[in-house]
Amino acid sequence: MKKSLIIFCIFLLTACGWHLRGSDPKLSSQLQWTDIAISADDEHTAFFTYLRPALDTYHLKESESATNQLQIQNLELDRRTAGVGADALTSAYELTLSVEYRLGSDQQSSEKFTRASVTRTYNYNLNNANGAAQEEALILREMHRELAQQILRRTRLLLSQRSDNKDHGQTSP
Repeated sequence: MKKSLIIFCIFLLTACGWHLRGSDPKLSSQLQWTDIAISADDEHTAFFTYLRPALDTYHLKESESATNQLQIQNLELDRRTAGVGADALTSAYELTLSVEYRLGSDQQSSEKFTRASVTRTYNYNLNNANGAAQEEALILREMHRELAQQILRRTRLLLSQRSDNKDHGQTSP
């Protein structure tokens, strides 16, 4: 009975068009592999440990000689108090991870930088400081991964739009 219910729920979800973000088989089969050069202020941060492996998911291949250039700068982490308990001690923190990026090409390098950010809040337990530190580290890893995916989704969309504009004889936005 339980197995039948699970199969029925999956059938309903697929029947209504629901799918995981980035997993549309029609879209991924139509995408062409695109070479992209990545440059940054500091390429040895935790952010890049998530950015480079995610390139394959978005049909992007890193190449130093690529005409499309993804420039990344100003990776910042902001940690602020989000809540205070009855004892006047911090009970919650808000973490904001942000980065500026720009997708340029040999023909267009005057585009402005765009800021992408991810914000998370977590409860801080003073009695379990070690556990809270581990939770913060886990949240930061998730934030780096999500920020990398966010930038690559936007990059893939911009590259697809440029390709469509070239196919229709229009100039790139």
